[in-house]
Parts: sequence; structure tokens; C-alpha cells
Amino acid sequence: TGASSSERGIFSTDDVTNEVECACCGLSEDCTGPYIRSIRARFYGKWVCGLCSEAISEESYKLGGIQNIVREEALQAHMNVCRAFNQTVRVNPAMSLAYAMTRILRTGSQKNSG
Repeated sequence: TGASSSERGIFSTDDVTNEVECACCGLSEDCTGPYIRSIRARFYGKWVCGLCSEAISEESYKLGGIQNIVREEALQAHMNVCRAFNQTVRVNPAMSLAYAMTRILRTGSQKNSG
């Protein structure tokens, strides 16, 4: 018959979605296998969500280009920022705010005294 495979209820393995977690921020998404493989190929075997991908591209640009070594450095830098955020702000937002206010006050007092 002329029915497509999806009309007959038959799905290819490429149509199946899998839950995958961002190596940077921890966000989980449902994605197809080919999409997961393409993202991992771009980011050295790590799956990275769209938001982190944009942040890494921006960081790579700031570091001087799109060469592979720069992109890898940008990926590592972004993963470090996310790790620090997840260990501090997400765990204890009030403590993070207090720390940020202390840094602002120190910076302000150093500018006034110098």
C-alpha cells in the first residue's frame, strides 16, 4: 500500500526520543537519537542544551574564534560556571545573595579608598 511507515504505526529508531541531560546546566530534554549524536559530535562527546550551546558559542567568540581548541576551552569555562552556580546559588540562594552583596560593598569601598 502507499501508506507511509508512520501512518501504519511503524516508527524508525530515529523517531524514538530519549531523555538526555545537559552536561553543563543539568536541564533534561527529550530528543531523537540523530539529534543527540549531532550535538555530541559538536561538543566533544557531551550533550549540551540550546541555551548552553549559545553561551559556549559566545564564549568561544570572546576567546578569539571558532577553532576547535578555543571551542573546547569555551565549553570547559561554561561547564565550570554552571558547576559553581549549581553548587552555590541553586543550593542556597540567600547565601549567594549575601556573598554578592559583600563583593559589591568591598569593590565600592576599594574604589572610594583608592
